[in-house]
Amino acid sequence: MKIALSQLNFRIGNFTYNIARILDEIEKAEKENVDLLVFAELAVCGYPPLDFLDYSHFIDRCKESIRIIAENCHTVTVIVGGPAFNPDPKGKDLFNAAFVLEAGK
Repeated sequence: MKIALSQLNFRIGNFTYNIARILDEIEKAEKENVDLLVFAELAVCGYPPLDFLDYSHFIDRCKESIRIIAENCHTVTVIVGGPAFNPDPKGKDLFNAAFVLEAGK
């Protein structure tokens, strides 16, 4: 198994830029026959998002960005960081999550 770690400088709240950088890395990984490509914590929205996490539209943009990235994962499995709502009323409202993306999902 060939694993690649991608350490990029993402821009907080600049989803267009962050998605483009992630998709570029996925394309490179495909050319290098990488099986698993791992990105940093909260890569999809940039780190640290601080007060942006208080806004549901920001979290929605993160989810949409992850969907777009997933649609471009065909031959490489990708792990990308982003916030996720906690469905349990106990505990904090958000998780600092790692999303596993493969086969377009």
